[in-house]
Formats: sequence, C-alpha cells, structure tokens
Amino acid sequence: MNRLQFWILNGTALALTALLLGHFFFAQHNDRLGEALERDRAVIADARQAEAVLDQLAKRIAVASKTEPQLKSLLVKYGLSVTLETDGRKIPCP
Repeated sequence: MNRLQFWILNGTALALTALLLGHFFFAQHNDRLGEALERDRAVIADARQAEAVLDQLAKRIAVASKTEPQLKSLLVKYGLSVTLETDGRKIPCP
C-alpha cells in the first residue's frame, strides 16, 4: 500500500464515520419527532371525542337558559353560539 492509498483509505474511513454519526443523530431526532407526533395525534383524537359531548352540553345549557338568565350569561361569557331547532324553526342562542 503506497502513501496515496493510505490517505484515501483514511479519508474514506473518516467520511464513513461522519456518516454513521450523522445517521445516529438523525435517527434519534426522528424518533423524538415521531413521539411528539403521536402525542399530538392523541390530543386531537381526545378533542374530537370531547367535541360531541361539549356540543350537547352547550345545547342543554341553551335550552335551560330560556328559564335561567345566569345560564344565558354563561353562554355569552364563553362565546358559545348554539342553534336550537324547535317546532321546525331554528332559533339562535348567544
């Protein structure tokens, strides 16, 4: 092995070592991003499940707000607007 082959071999080994370390770094970074993505997906799935329940709750509060003004102020305070359907008519509630 002459001197040129020796330095080419060392340079190649150095480049491959750098690639191996880069792969290790990016693999760990990708795993962390994947875990964060799964956490975010779980939050979104939970929110979708809770959305129907909260919508029904807002509708029940809107129905009850016809008799109790405190419940109507609760709807206004949180900016909830509900459209109730009674006798075929749509009635918006603030």
